[in-house]
Amino acid sequence: IHMQFSVLADHQDHWGLVLLSLVDITARKKAEAYLEYLGKHDVLTQLRNRTFYVEEINRITRKGPWPLSVITIDLNGLKVINDEHGHAVGDTLLRRVGEVLTKAVEPTVCAARVGGDEFTVLLPGVDERGAQAVQERIVSMVEINNQFYPGQPLSLAMGLACCASGEQVEDTLHRADQAMYREKLRYYKERGLDRRKLA
Repeated sequence: IHMQFSVLADHQDHWGLVLLSLVDITARKKAEAYLEYLGKHDVLTQLRNRTFYVEEINRITRKGPWPLSVITIDLNGLKVINDEHGHAVGDTLLRRVGEVLTKAVEPTVCAARVGGDEFTVLLPGVDERGAQAVQERIVSMVEINNQFYPGQPLSLAMGLACCASGEQVEDTLHRADQAMYREKLRYYKERGLDRRKLA
């Protein structure tokens, strides 16, 4: 409820006549909350978006806590799926990645869609061993997710890296990316596919 009041003219001295208005602003508050949600979340996957991710990286770099572990994730084969089955099928896979990450990580953790088929999980205050446990939960949730959805299986390439201070964050993100790309290359090599055509 938004309340306003004003003292009518000729009554300012003794407040003998006051106009009071009460307005229900529930719809406005809901709209504001939704706009705030859109500013920090990816609509397709319901995960945090790149803007929130960048703010979180900056905050962690300044304040910690340490160590910081990072898991970078890329959806395997999205280009082929989009080309052969259409973008609606590709979008379904991206939504499924959102489901997996939502179930695999704590709600307080920043799991974000940072690009088309690129995702990052930031784990401040978590060492490498703890991050490996999170990565194993993600793998486990992918397996469960694939049992529930017929058709295209979900396949993720992941890379993990850890650092102990703010000066090492950029390097850690780079190392996690490199580990993820090695995993992606291994995935395509095992299947005898050319990664450049299939991204």
